Amino acid sequence: MKFTDLDRVAPALFRSGRSFEMRSSPGRGKSTWMGDQIGRMTKITGKPWGFASCFLATMTPTELMGFMVPINQGGHVLSQYSLPTWFQTSDPITGQPDGKLVTDFENGVLFLDEYGQGEADVKRASAELLLNGKIGPHKLPKGWVVWGASNFASDRSGVTKEFDFVINRRVLLEITDDPAGWEDWAADHGLNPVLIAFAHQNPGIVFSPGVPDKQGPWCTPRSLVALGKILDEMTTPDGNLPSDTIAMEIAQGTIGAAASAQLLAMIKIGQDMPRYEDIVANPMNAKLPKGPDAQMLVCYRLAMNITVKDVEPVVDYMERLPKEFSVTFAKTAARRDASLVNTKRFGKWCAENSSLMSAIQDVRDSSK
Repeated sequence: MKFTDLDRVAPALFRSGRSFEMRSSPGRGKSTWMGDQIGRMTKITGKPWGFASCFLATMTPTELMGFMVPINQGGHVLSQYSLPTWFQTSDPITGQPDGKLVTDFENGVLFLDEYGQGEADVKRASAELLLNGKIGPHKLPKGWVVWGASNFASDRSGVTKEFDFVINRRVLLEITDDPAGWEDWAADHGLNPVLIAFAHQNPGIVFSPGVPDKQGPWCTPRSLVALGKILDEMTTPDGNLPSDTIAMEIAQGTIGAAASAQLLAMIKIGQDMPRYEDIVANPMNAKLPKGPDAQMLVCYRLAMNITVKDVEPVVDYMERLPKEFSVTFAKTAARRDASLVNTKRFGKWCAENSSLMSAIQDVRDSSK
């Protein structure tokens, strides 16, 4: 199942109360997807949704259950479990504790990250959480659900033995790659256009199946986003991503040597692109890049910078590019700023092209 498909049914799955486990190759964005859903469900239901998580790969059964402490009751020494760490909620994006407990929210998600990498005893202890939302004396509120995330056993990710009685307590969702959906996500989250264009032109690198035969850094959506954050902090005075030796060594240590060589080529293309300001100032005479890589890159740059006041010159420039880039530009721009569609120039341009109208309608449907 692609994340774009999962987006459509996620509200229904949350309402069902069942437990789910997402499984994919490493670095596909399962944790990020879940974090985004908390804000989405808060918007849909009009009620704040809580988020609690635990990294099962590092936990023991005791930590999952809570520590047993003695209490004095009626002159007798009794045992009582402390609240486990996952009973505390946190910000779904930053992961920072928010000072609340799961009982402070009517609805929410307990996210068992790296579930597949949990030790056997921890998985056995989690079975009751998956089935009934409770473990020992601790029970989630009725509106909470439990979701997990893991990798395939073949991915050298430390996945441990599965148990049939646990398997029967949750629904398994195998996440498949969706480069087009990821590009939409990347644009929505402000990833540098150079990296989005690189992913578009090199899906076999960014979404390579499994893990490399030889261990070492390799490119996944996660490692590419991580590299983008580093390179953004190293931008050159003219606003371009760096291509010097140090930057490339960092890239090799993040996404591997082969992927870095391909990315370097895209960065250098980006350094030779016309500036957004120059396109707006003179759309009919601004430099028009040659080759699909360069044209895709300028398409994303325009989509992620266009403003309502610049619609006229930007659309004039886009009409000089091959028509196959129009859909990518229109969809990305409209997702970032829906008001663009209501401008006379942008609306007329889309109305004259049925594929653009279809793309805009897809954007409207996905925002509901």
